[in-house]
Amino acid sequence: MILAAGLATRLRPLTLSRPKVLVPVQNQPLLDWLVAYLCSGGAEEVIVNIYHLSEKLIEYIERSDFPIPVHLRVEKTLLGTGGGIRNVMDFWDQRPLVVVNGDILSAIDLQAVLRSHEDSGATVTLVLKDEPLFNGVKVASDGRILGFSGGSEQHLAFTGIQVLERRVLAGIPAGTPSSIIDCYLQLIAGGEKVMAHVVQDEYWRELGSLHGYLQMHEDLFRMSRAPVPRLQVDGKAVVHESARLGSGVHFDDMVCIGAGCELEHGVGIQRSVIWEQVTIGSGCSIRDSIIGDGVVVTESLEGVVIGAEGRGQILDFRL
Repeated sequence: MILAAGLATRLRPLTLSRPKVLVPVQNQPLLDWLVAYLCSGGAEEVIVNIYHLSEKLIEYIERSDFPIPVHLRVEKTLLGTGGGIRNVMDFWDQRPLVVVNGDILSAIDLQAVLRSHEDSGATVTLVLKDEPLFNGVKVASDGRILGFSGGSEQHLAFTGIQVLERRVLAGIPAGTPSSIIDCYLQLIAGGEKVMAHVVQDEYWRELGSLHGYLQMHEDLFRMSRAPVPRLQVDGKAVVHESARLGSGVHFDDMVCIGAGCELEHGVGIQRSVIWEQVTIGSGCSIRDSIIGDGVVVTESLEGVVIGAEGRGQILDFRL
């Protein structure tokens, strides 16, 4: 399951026109990367919960050709992480369910996670990593998760990757909003095994914020080896084959140019991600910015985030 029903407020104004899982990563919607990731771990089917801009995701899935079936579950009201999982109980069989957040890019070995889950006999296994910005999960020396704040035990970050046994459903109320973390706290209090699978150097990035999104593209640009198949690295600009570049167009540092873009004479782009069907006028310079679908740029910009077709802007944005 891909958890994707949130409002993605940290990515606004970009998500005023696209649900979070359709935000492009190197010109491919994040959903494509997530489905490929789950396939690499042995997934046979995927279900995605959705609330915000659900019609956009329905349309995208209908015209896509994924290697495995991808189902949608539209929430009429936001159910939270717990309620969202409970709402797809008919999708489960008796095997464990792998659940991933819809705002991550990962190369963490899912088969190793599943083996760890099975070997420990856990009810739930959470994949954790040392990420100081997010560390907050208490872990005992035997790998049991003790809680999600405070204490003196080892603290690690939850990656948004988890494995659940079907019996977890009994602790989630049906049809009402709830947090899966609250369910896990009840399991821990009842003596159930909620275990940590800790990873070290395996690639993982959270891109649920504007800074995280642009920084992830910057990090990939500076890598010498692709952490995920088909990602472009090694200091190369990512330019869609349908983009039209005028004479004298030049790139500096990380650059990503989407489908159908037109960059007129003398345009310069530096450390920026340009989505689809964007037109940038002659001589304009774009630096440290994210430009959404269909925007027409007629002046130089720096530190700006503009949503699709100019819907909503954030100024003075920096890495």
